[in-house]
Amino acid sequence: MKKIIGLTIAALLIIGIVGAGTFAYFSDTATSTGNTFTAGTLVLSEGTTGSATNSSYGVTPAGGINGNVQFGLTNPVVPGSSGTITWTLNNTGNVPGTLTLVAATTFDQGGAPNAPEAAAETALGGVKGLDTGIVVWVTRNGTDILGASAGYVAMSGLADALNLETDKAVTIGTSFVYVLNWKVPITVGNEIQGDTANLNITFTLTQTHS
Repeated sequence: MKKIIGLTIAALLIIGIVGAGTFAYFSDTATSTGNTFTAGTLVLSEGTTGSATNSSYGVTPAGGINGNVQFGLTNPVVPGSSGTITWTLNNTGNVPGTLTLVAATTFDQGGAPNAPEAAAETALGGVKGLDTGIVVWVTRNGTDILGASAGYVAMSGLADALNLETDKAVTIGTSFVYVLNWKVPITVGNEIQGDTANLNITFTLTQTHS
């Protein structure tokens, strides 16, 4: 009887060893392929246009993209001249941004004054130029930011006003427009003969941070 029990146990062990090689586990496979990262775009498109009365007007390059405007090259600026510059800005990318302006103006007497200019400046008590000889009115999207239609102010304050234009939200696909209106009043005289004024503006569009 003891032998039979022993043989039975041995037989079970043999079955267990043989059966171990036939066991299997559940399994499944999933894949994640083609994962991509696409960066957004932040594109500032600037178009420049203008007009002039009693003076010549031109914008370079043609088409006005990132252009510079010149008044008076062929038909000089004189008392009674006026004009406009319009900067139309668009974020043509797909990332929201804010706009900041950095501006600077310079005024030059254009060399030694001729006799009429020198006499006029002496009569006015000192050197006078286009910093006060040109007056301006500036709007942003139709809102006054310097001067007003009924109250132009000296061009000498233009750069400071433009430099206050910081972190202005530019909606994707919507135009953001600055208009500079200028004129030389007919009350201005010989004191501006041969003088020049220069305006430089940098428009910077920066990604909006949440």
